Amino acid sequence: MWGKGLIEGLVVTWKHFWGKKETFYYPEQKLPMTERFRGGHLVLDDKKCIGCKLCAMGCPNAALSLEVSVDENKKRHMESYNHQLGRCMYCDLCIEACPVHAIHWDKNYEQASYFKDDMSYDAVVEAKKRGNPNE
Repeated sequence: MWGKGLIEGLVVTWKHFWGKKETFYYPEQKLPMTERFRGGHLVLDDKKCIGCKLCAMGCPNAALSLEVSVDENKKRHMESYNHQLGRCMYCDLCIEACPVHAIHWDKNYEQASYFKDDMSYDAVVEAKKRGNPNE
């Protein structure tokens, strides 16, 4: 039938015109992010991390730099976990490469910055801040 697509489009438009409006007042309300959202900072679970450096090797832009120390019991400890947000493509290869699932994205989509120094993020320091709020 000729004009069937036009009629279907007008029906959709009519429903949206009279339907419930969904508005978020941005500074006060934040849009909820989906489970598969890629962006924000990398959140490191330092209790799970084994210091294998597979995430840094999987990063195509070298946006991750890690420093790992080994103690007398030959156990690895993460000293620093720097994420360069300016270099990151948010490709998710670092998270897929982690064998113990110690890193994931946070849901913060506000990444604007005036200074280049603000684009460097140390996940170990932030994990320690989250772990002990008194420090």
